Amino acid sequence: MAKVLLNGINVHYQIKGEGPDVVLIHGVTSTLAIWYTKVIPALAPDYRVIAYDLRGHGYTDLTPSGYTSRDMAVDLLALMDHLGIEQARLVGHSFGGSIGLHLALLHPDRVAGVVLSDTGIACLRHLRTIRDWPGWDLYREQLAQYGITYDWFVDAENRDVSEVIRKSFEIPQQFGPRKGSMRATPRLRKLVDETNVSGEFRQIAGLTEERLTEISTPVVAVYGETSPYKEMGVHLANVMPNCRCEILSGTGHFYLLLSPELFLERIRGFLRDPAGFIADRNGSDGENREAARQVDSAQPGQQRCRS
Repeated sequence: MAKVLLNGINVHYQIKGEGPDVVLIHGVTSTLAIWYTKVIPALAPDYRVIAYDLRGHGYTDLTPSGYTSRDMAVDLLALMDHLGIEQARLVGHSFGGSIGLHLALLHPDRVAGVVLSDTGIACLRHLRTIRDWPGWDLYREQLAQYGITYDWFVDAENRDVSEVIRKSFEIPQQFGPRKGSMRATPRLRKLVDETNVSGEFRQIAGLTEERLTEISTPVVAVYGETSPYKEMGVHLANVMPNCRCEILSGTGHFYLLLSPELFLERIRGFLRDPAGFIADRNGSDGENREAARQVDSAQPGQQRCRS
């Protein structure tokens, strides 16, 4: 187990493979273990894959604060410096994608490309379609057993998102190697109860809508068809100069665990050549527009979002 002292905390990381550097960034309340089953084995033959635990997560030290996307981008930059990584491809799931975008904004020379894996971005929260989330119909009875309804969710989130996180601890794991087990570990409860993570990860912290348009780094935004964050990917493809949106049919926010092969298929070309991938896809829109099913033809620029 490799650890290094960075920005006053011990950061846990793992490295597999050789080749161009790919850094995997997990989301809030997750750990680097989310990448181990499928993603790391699939990428390690062609890349040097670095996975690490965010501040306060997994085996990385917990601190009272320091959980905004900007704080986390600073931690990531320090890890890259320690490992001698001049430029990396970043793959971020959920909040991990915001960290990748923030680093691309602050240090574009250090980021070759960013893969957003169903990333919710604080400044685009108004685009989240939680009311229309299919899960309210699919899992209504199951969620109700734990006291979770749409009205409860919105009310709790408006007061303190930590209530939503704590409530999620009551629901057993629905998929993955720990399916059926309880999600909350003592360390995870400590993260939520003793730090500012619940409020800080939702802060815009400088990653504003206006500044998103300044990011020229190649970005592929991969979102689940039933994810409440899907419209964020659509929007990013419309406003960011080198962003492409890919929609994965029949899956939602946690497709990384449910359909990792589908995700890997969508990002392989991008990881090989981020700039070339974006240029080729955008250049082929005129020829393939009829073949590329659009998520919402009423929205301008939608030809850049494929499913």
